[in-house]
Amino acid sequence: MTFSSANLAELLDAELTGEPRTVACLSSPERSGPDAAVVLFEKPDTLPEAAVLVVRRGAGLSEATPHIEVPDPKQALARLSRQFDTRHPVAEGQHPSAVIHSEAKLAEDVHIGPGAVIGAGAQIGAGSRVGARVVIGPNVIIGPDCRLHPGVTLYEGTVLGARVTLHSGAVIGADGFGYVASDKGVLKVHHLGGVVLADDVEIGANTCVDRGTLNDTRIGPRSKIDNLCQIGHNVVIGSDCFMAGSSAVGGSTVLGDRVVVGGSVGIIDHLSIGDGVQLGARALVRQDIPAGQRWLGHPAKEMRAYVRDQSLLTKLEAFLHEQAALKDGG
Repeated sequence: MTFSSANLAELLDAELTGEPRTVACLSSPERSGPDAAVVLFEKPDTLPEAAVLVVRRGAGLSEATPHIEVPDPKQALARLSRQFDTRHPVAEGQHPSAVIHSEAKLAEDVHIGPGAVIGAGAQIGAGSRVGARVVIGPNVIIGPDCRLHPGVTLYEGTVLGARVTLHSGAVIGADGFGYVASDKGVLKVHHLGGVVLADDVEIGANTCVDRGTLNDTRIGPRSKIDNLCQIGHNVVIGSDCFMAGSSAVGGSTVLGDRVVVGGSVGIIDHLSIGDGVQLGARALVRQDIPAGQRWLGHPAKEMRAYVRDQSLLTKLEAFLHEQAALKDGG
C-alpha cells in the first residue's frame, strides 16, 4: 500500500510543502527511511530521513524539506495511522464451526469466526465482525460495524452501539460484586440490569464491565477503556473519557464527560466525578471531585494541595536533619 505525500496532505486538510513523493509506511523518527511519513511532535536537532514530515504549524522547516504543517500532530498521527493499518480483519465470512442459534438475527455482511457461539434472540448489526471463540449471550444487541476480537464474552442484557470495539478477553455483563451479610451467611444480590456501551466505545483486553443491579451500567460515546480495568455495577461513564490500564471504578460511581483516569487509579463506590476531571496515575479517590480539577496521590488530593503537602514534607525532613545536627553538636 502506497500513497502520495500530496494525498496525505489532502487527508489532513493541510498544504504540502515540497515536491510530492511516494509514501509506503508510517514510521517513528528513529526508524524512518526515504519512503516513510514521519510525524514530529517537537522539532528535533537533526531531521530524520523521510519522504515527508508532518509537523506542527509554524515549525519553520525549510521549503527544501518536504513537509505538511498541521495544528495538532497527535491528531494527524491518529488519522494517518488508520490509513496504514493493514492488519487482517477479525473474521471473514461465517465459519462453519460457529454455533448460531436459529432465533438469532444477523444483518447483512456479518462475519463470524471459528468457534463463536451466538445465543437465541441475539441481534448483530450490518458489517460487524465476531472473532473466534466469542460468546454472545441470549438477546444481546450489537450495532453495526462493531469489532469483537477473539475470546470476548457478552452476557445477556448487553447492548452495543455502532462501531464498538472489544478486545480479546473482555467480559461485558457479568454480575457485580453484590453480597449482603446475614445471620444465615452471605446472601447474593442478583443483578437484574444490563450493560449499555454507546457508539464508538473501545474496551481493552481482559477488562470487565459488570452489569447493573437494577439499572444498567453505561459507558458514553467515544469513551476508551484500557486493558485490565474493572468497571463496577451501576457505574455511569460519560462521553469522551479515557481510562488507562489497571484502573478500577467502584459500583454506582458516576464519571462525567471528558474525564481522564491515569493508570492503576482506584475510585471507590458511590462517588461523583465531574466533567473534565484529570486523575494522576495510582491515585486513590475517596470523595466527590468537582468539574475541571486535577487530583493526585494516595489518597488523592487536589493538585495544588498535593504539591503543597509534598513541599512541606520535604521541608520537614530538612528541619529534622537540622535538629539532629544541632543536638549532636550540643
